[in-house]
Amino acid sequence: MRYSLNGRIVADDDAPVLRWWGLSAVCPADIRQAIAENPADEEFTLEINSPGGSVFAGFEMYSVLRRASRDGVRIRAEVQSLAGSAASVAMVGADTVACSPVAQVMIHLPLTVTEGNQNVHRESVQMLESITESIIAGYERKVANKTSPAALRRLMDRETFLSARTALDAGLVDEIIEEPQSGEPVDPANIYNAVGALPDMDKLRAAYNAAKSQSQEPEPQPPVSNLNTARKRAIAIAEAELRAVVV
Repeated sequence: MRYSLNGRIVADDDAPVLRWWGLSAVCPADIRQAIAENPADEEFTLEINSPGGSVFAGFEMYSVLRRASRDGVRIRAEVQSLAGSAASVAMVGADTVACSPVAQVMIHLPLTVTEGNQNVHRESVQMLESITESIIAGYERKVANKTSPAALRRLMDRETFLSARTALDAGLVDEIIEEPQSGEPVDPANIYNAVGALPDMDKLRAAYNAAKSQSQEPEPQPPVSNLNTARKRAIAIAEAELRAVVV
């Protein structure tokens, strides 16, 4: 069975909100469901085309894949375009990782936003360092002795994009697919999400809830014309905010 991990990696509660706005999103619950539907004795192949997203959702996907592997499911990941940020963490949860010769793997340090006094900022720094250790632990299990933890940390410090060949040499990838696989291309705007942040979920959720209150059936498109206009305007604002993000 093949399942496509396309778009942003988000928490289970955020996925329906982003999808309603027409944005691609995958959550841990999607992976759990897909594995549950995987036919017995059949390999589960995860096609990856994602700039990343929520680090904790990525951790959960990694853990779900590892648990399925321990339960006897053969897990294969195929990077077709980009496995960035949290998607690279989910990627190394597979037993075997294959990469299209034109694909990229991107690894970097985790990001957050902190507001408060120096104690709050110090807590955030400690939290980010701890998350970095967890990310490296996932990579380290995959690369074995090909790349040291210190070298992985240096690559993350530099926010490194790895070609298929470089990822193979580093041990993050097990093989290069001889012929490029067809897959959904990554929207260039999504790359900002991999190196910056997801759209403002509070704003999107507020608009989503407001739209639902005006219509009992908002999916796939709200039936009220002025609601369509408001939705397009909100999407334009969100996209403008994404383009303004610089890290």
